[in-house]
Amino acid sequence: MEHQADIGLIAACQQGDAQAFRQVHEIYRDRVFALCRHMAGNRDDAEDLTQEVFVQAFRHVGSFRAEAAFGTWLYRIAANRCMAEARRRRPVFADVSEIDNVVALDRSASPDQQLVQKELVQRVEEAIAALPESQRLLFVLATQVGMKYKDIGQIVECSEDAVKVRVHRARKRIRDALKGYLAA
Repeated sequence: MEHQADIGLIAACQQGDAQAFRQVHEIYRDRVFALCRHMAGNRDDAEDLTQEVFVQAFRHVGSFRAEAAFGTWLYRIAANRCMAEARRRRPVFADVSEIDNVVALDRSASPDQQLVQKELVQRVEEAIAALPESQRLLFVLATQVGMKYKDIGQIVECSEDAVKVRVHRARKRIRDALKGYLAA
């Protein structure tokens, strides 16, 4: 479960306390990076996007009004930045050697089994990348970042039920894309 930055820490950030913002960065960095990684398709672009998200958040933390959780506000910045980048270009996933950065593979498995695992993860990444941007965003927030549908709805400004339906459709598209591979 993700830690939430407390109100005092956010207030310190709003007063320009760089140390407080470093703490906020530590709390949220991995989850923001996970979102950016799955939306961008590779580690280098995700690192750049993550940095851009935190720079933007630092610049605009004074506008945070606590109408939603700080994490929701930050993920909205990340989602908007990722969507803008996705509209600019489709993610291109790096070769299978980068998969270790996304999923912890079973190191006790034989080399052949590890190769099969890497190939499956690569195909899943490709299936996620093939989703329409808005559907990919919801899927990644729900499955990779682990957010609740209600919180995702706040980020993308739609109902919890709409999020459930869209995530379900994304899962079905991914299952359909993997049918041929998994059946083999």
